[in-house]
Amino acid sequence: PSPEKLAAANFSGEGDGGRVLAGPVRTMGLALDRMDQEARELQEALKAGEKVVELDPELIDSSFVRDRLEGEVTATDDLVRSIEENGQEVPILVRQHPDLEGRYQVAYGHRRLRAVRLLKRKVRAVVRQLTDNELVVAQGIENTARKDLSYIERALFAAGLENHDFSRDIIMQALSTDKTELSKLLSVAKGIPSGIVKAIGAAPSMGRRRWMELAEKIAEPKVLET
Repeated sequence: PSPEKLAAANFSGEGDGGRVLAGPVRTMGLALDRMDQEARELQEALKAGEKVVELDPELIDSSFVRDRLEGEVTATDDLVRSIEENGQEVPILVRQHPDLEGRYQVAYGHRRLRAVRLLKRKVRAVVRQLTDNELVVAQGIENTARKDLSYIERALFAAGLENHDFSRDIIMQALSTDKTELSKLLSVAKGIPSGIVKAIGAAPSMGRRRWMELAEKIAEPKVLET
């Protein structure tokens, strides 16, 4: 099967100017490069004879690290319609669940999995031995390239990975980011109480600057006193 065509739009700005956009745009470019690499590797694996199997989508679990505040990844109407009319051309990538016999965890292809579930069909998948590191890197790259996560969700994903004792290098790979930006993400995640984050929600239009301003405001002594 041919790899999916990948498309990406620039992150929307908030009147912060080119400097603020540079980080997200660079992140998007890195993620697309990595996602292209994932697609090429999957295609090479198929050429090398790696078997595609059909699995019950209800036996496939999401990652052990939560990456979104509200619900699960959605499938676009176009994707659902395409799979309904043409079949699932590109398999997803899964691993056997490390703790639950007979179940799997998805590493790559979350939208295709969701679309197939909606259509109540079997999902075509490549089952591969993956380490936890490889799983979360694939998860993060797919989210970044498809611009699935808001800034606060990226921050919480980074913090979640850190809480699971992943190294900074792995977290940077998963988020396709650098040390400076990762420090900002973790600062926001740790600086804003979970109750406030839950009340605000994913807030896709609320970018880095506004979340950092909120974290700084919360850290002010008089805010803590009240």
